[in-house]
Amino acid sequence: MSLVNKKDIRSFFLITLPTILVMLIIVEIILTWVAPVADPFERYKNPDQTQSNYIESQFKPNSKFTFEIEQRLPDMDSVVIFTTNNMGFRGDSIILPKPQEEYRIFIVGGSTTENLFIDDSWGLERKVQEALQDSLKSKIVKVYNAGKSGDGSPDHLAMLAHRLTHLQPDLVVLFPGINDLNRLFGGYDYLHFPNRIASEKTSILKSLKFFLSNFQLFRRLINVLNQEKPDARTSIFLKTNYADKVKEVMALPLVEELPDADFGMFRRNILSFAGILKAQGTDMLLLTQTHTWGDISDEFLKSNHWMVGVGDVRYPESKLAVALGQINGILLSIAEEQKIPVLDLEKEIPKTSDYFYDDCHFNKGGISKSAELISASIVLNFKTD
Repeated sequence: MSLVNKKDIRSFFLITLPTILVMLIIVEIILTWVAPVADPFERYKNPDQTQSNYIESQFKPNSKFTFEIEQRLPDMDSVVIFTTNNMGFRGDSIILPKPQEEYRIFIVGGSTTENLFIDDSWGLERKVQEALQDSLKSKIVKVYNAGKSGDGSPDHLAMLAHRLTHLQPDLVVLFPGINDLNRLFGGYDYLHFPNRIASEKTSILKSLKFFLSNFQLFRRLINVLNQEKPDARTSIFLKTNYADKVKEVMALPLVEELPDADFGMFRRNILSFAGILKAQGTDMLLLTQTHTWGDISDEFLKSNHWMVGVGDVRYPESKLAVALGQINGILLSIAEEQKIPVLDLEKEIPKTSDYFYDDCHFNKGGISKSAELISASIVLNFKTD
């Protein structure tokens, strides 16, 4: 006697299976309307096509991000808002053509300039603008922040040549250094030869995954079973994760000797940056790169260094401090040779958690101190009326 008769099979296909399908459709519709989940494969299906071949690294205009900051970080707000203006910079909206009464400044650099986790109301550009406006009563001072995490001298050069010069700056403040150090030791190609990326072949399994990811039930299953863990060092989260960054870096193998690097690449890029501004008749102020590596007494900062990791290894911070000193030495020598005003910010700001919260990034105390020094240097060195 068969355990499954023809009547049972017929009942399954005519009643059970259609009922399951109808229920799945109903659940899918409800989830889509009430609690939709983003497609986990969206960035693979539709990669961002807005990247500029001329300025590889930039913010989109009118962006807004809200970040939750770890309570353990000293002198930092718990929640901050980061926005960009109509041209993709931090600061007030940019008016073109530039009003005659406006004194326009751009600050260019990496994440130390950008200060991603500092609120708009306390941003470097805002504090410098406020300080200068108090000193320069005859002008309307506008300071814009073109800094972006990870940017090095090739990015600074591209941003200046292809965008900033057209926005009619009176002064450009350049704050470079630590990202170029990372790139020089990480094997970055400063000659920018084409990098051919092999396209991934489409498989039946991949096509099936992409098709199923159109459905809410499958998206939830993927999010549970196949979670992608982003790199704590390179990814930006809406909630800061410095403890994870430090833990990840400390797990990397320690290499005692720094690799060979051609610091001339950095030097030539800074000279090119200065040359463009000179040709345009625009003033320039150089800043040396601040950091908290080396012989410091602040216990919090000692335990919160994560930028000593380069690629898949980490290096002794004492040796990185010496190498960054070479970078700053290049900036100081260029300033002397080209007669460019320079503010040795690295020497001026103490390496304590009153001013920093990690390897090189300012907290609110650091923003206030650096803004005070920068604005004073501008008033001292440039004719602004």
